[in-house]
Amino acid sequence: MEENKTMSCINCNVTSCIHHTEQNRCDAGEIKVAGFEANTTHETCCDTFKSRDCCNI
Repeated sequence: MEENKTMSCINCNVTSCIHHTEQNRCDAGEIKVAGFEANTTHETCCDTFKSRDCCNI
């Protein structure tokens, strides 16, 4: 996955993710949303999420 290309159209409030920026954007090169048979937003999840804790950032 290509990283450090901030997606200005993707709002993100998950401050515990390594891809989160101070401008509440995502700087992952792409995002992957899981939830193959999702019917609501609660049934989806961002598979691009990486915890800051796991990477010592």
